[in-house]
Amino acid sequence: MKFKKIREIQKVRGFDPYTEIYSTYEPNRIYFHNTFVELEEEPSKIKLIGERIFTRDAAGCLKIWKEGILIETIEDADLFSKSDNNQILKYYYDKEWNSYDNILDLETNKLILKESIPYQLYVEKNIIIAYDIFEGEIKCINTDIETLWQFTVASLGDSPYPDEEDRIGEFLGITNNYLWIVTNLGRLIALDIETGEIQKVASPHTTDEKYNYLINKAFGHIYIKEEDGNLYCMSYNMVTIIDTQIFAIKEKYNFSKEDPEGMGQYEFVYKSLLQGDYFTFLGSKHKEYGGIGWIGIFDYKARKLVWEYELLPFEERKTTRNQLVPPQPLYMSGNKLYIKDSTVPLKYVSSSFKSLK
Repeated sequence: MKFKKIREIQKVRGFDPYTEIYSTYEPNRIYFHNTFVELEEEPSKIKLIGERIFTRDAAGCLKIWKEGILIETIEDADLFSKSDNNQILKYYYDKEWNSYDNILDLETNKLILKESIPYQLYVEKNIIIAYDIFEGEIKCINTDIETLWQFTVASLGDSPYPDEEDRIGEFLGITNNYLWIVTNLGRLIALDIETGEIQKVASPHTTDEKYNYLINKAFGHIYIKEEDGNLYCMSYNMVTIIDTQIFAIKEKYNFSKEDPEGMGQYEFVYKSLLQGDYFTFLGSKHKEYGGIGWIGIFDYKARKLVWEYELLPFEERKTTRNQLVPPQPLYMSGNKLYIKDSTVPLKYVSSSFKSLK
């Protein structure tokens, strides 16, 4: 497995690695391969869903494109994390700037919920979840906004920290009829999508043993693999695979110990991203300073580092202050890799977009 840098584009705001469509600022444009469109506000989010490209800018304006032509603009809208080709999030504000969410059907141009509600929404596989991060409340609702079942984060047990409450962290997705969630304090749970019954799967806190959690160090970045419906996790030194049918760890190993000459070189691994049989990652090696400069590909089946590259050498990081940033993962698409770096001088952020082949 070999790659080399083939292109670099300056001042990139957003990009989709699967279509190579990207936006820039100064000038504000969106590029569709051999053509571009001038915009008042460049989008930071670009995503292909079905045959259409969805873009969203910082002002909350969602645009829908087909073959490089703008076909619809929707204000105060966004994509759901598990994006559907025909449903988007539509929100409203009252006079006190409280937000109310609903679901807009793009085929009928009608709102799906009976009325907009003061909850955030998570929608996947026709399951509608309304939640309040601050209140720690999760409920499954129908289109008449009737509550089918309800769950509170407080029912997970006392917080392991006296001065910090546990909160909803991330909805990982639905697999094997359970909605998987990781909380702000690292507890991994699963909720039956029909009944709301909870499975307390794992926690990094030893004080949670009394609540029947499996005690396990933090899983890091967690992904559902569509092929088998299991959870695949990569932290700073561990790979873990969780069987979602029996709520148990199927496989677990320390990748630094398994591959000391490869992964063992890295002191920190950031923003691992599951892509097929690989985790891509950003990394910094032992006794290196000046930010993150390395990218790599780890084969979790072979338990081996199969490729690495110092995209930003130390001297460049030192003189330009440019570095890779954890929110931006390394994407694989076909036979190419894509990554966005960031230079942060004083009051503005300048970004570039790199592709490798």
